[in-house]
Amino acid sequence: MSRTGTVVVIVLGAMLLPGVNRCFAADVQVARTDNVAVEFAGTPRAYAGAIAQTAQAARDAAIEKVKFDLPETIHISIVQSPQEQVRLYNDGQDRLFLTIRSEKDLRKPAESGIFHIYGICHEIGHLAMYRAIPRTDWLTSAGAESWAHYVGSRLVDEVFSKQKEALWPDAYPYLDDGMKRFRAQQKAGTASSTARGGALWEELFKTLGDEGVSPVLQAWGKAQVNPANPAAGLRRVLLQAKPDSALESWWIRAEPLFIQKIPKSGFAARTADARDLARQPIELLHDDGTAAGKLSTAGSGHAVRFTSVGPGWYLTGVRVYGSRYGQLAPPKENFSVWLCDKDFQVIGEFPQPYSRFSRGQDGWVTLPTRPTEVPQEFIICLGFNPTATKGVYVFYDGQTSGNSLAGLPGRKPQEFSRGDWLIRVSLDRLNASDALHEIK
Repeated sequence: MSRTGTVVVIVLGAMLLPGVNRCFAADVQVARTDNVAVEFAGTPRAYAGAIAQTAQAARDAAIEKVKFDLPETIHISIVQSPQEQVRLYNDGQDRLFLTIRSEKDLRKPAESGIFHIYGICHEIGHLAMYRAIPRTDWLTSAGAESWAHYVGSRLVDEVFSKQKEALWPDAYPYLDDGMKRFRAQQKAGTASSTARGGALWEELFKTLGDEGVSPVLQAWGKAQVNPANPAAGLRRVLLQAKPDSALESWWIRAEPLFIQKIPKSGFAARTADARDLARQPIELLHDDGTAAGKLSTAGSGHAVRFTSVGPGWYLTGVRVYGSRYGQLAPPKENFSVWLCDKDFQVIGEFPQPYSRFSRGQDGWVTLPTRPTEVPQEFIICLGFNPTATKGVYVFYDGQTSGNSLAGLPGRKPQEFSRGDWLIRVSLDRLNASDALHEIK
């Protein structure tokens, strides 16, 4: 997800490309403050130090002013590579990743076109939300980005109050990139969804008070919401915090911009007992079995279209060629396998433990599902809710059949053109539907 304007900043909604989070050279250095550690190699120390001071001041202000839950230490990695795009993103917990092409990308915005101080504040705003709400399937990209834009703009002002203009090695008036710019965007007649959403988040802060927002985020993060209608549960949690007409009015205006539904399919999710299957499965596939690349996609998923061989077939499992990356122990959370109709609406969801994938060792992994009848045309989608330090690489082959997609249920998918995902499905029929064999 990237904010509008000229800032080059990519966060969790961006694709996580293999090799970006790679090891540093032997001459890696670390710039430290009390609660920030910046690893860098080849970057001038003055800029690394300024980044550390920016993150420290923004972290302190977010905790002191708004009572956000932020990590004891924020780790920032700077990778310098002429072949990469300039980008800044986070892992949803305690890490920021900055990629630059050269030292020139660190210079003041008038020379580089890049707003690093605002960008760091923006990312810390994201950390505050994602740490409170680990799964944000119900939140639109406009909701997430406008949150980070408003919080980040406020933090820029706080950083300036502590560090003043001399913070950056080639000093510039970065106070202009905080609430001053935010206010100008609100006055613009063609305000973007990020700017309009930012105004709504600001209104929520004013209604609840700065210290009242973090508890709402925490409650939303713990709430059990219906993906097909998340608004009802989220509204109930909000009004429990402070039931009044102002919040009711806010919700009516915020819901259309911030909340997205994952609609259920009209196809009945008929299930069966595994003991009633014929136990003569078939496997459907589009890939050629040879891996040509791998990808982890944050804010998206890996999906493949299939056509059943006829009526009365039940999905019994999915096979995927992949490998887990990140921490040594598998995350204590599930990822999702969805059976969807041809319009990408959910028929059934099958949570799977992350431990099914081995860290750093690619191979075929079988994901069993409750036997569920499939329509003639259907889509299988895998969503790992990945970050830069947690996720699964799914491999793809070198030629595309046009059946592989990138996206999540309930949203319009994008065609994946690099190849076919190495994702296959197993189907079986009921014993009673197999007239050629004895019913067991």
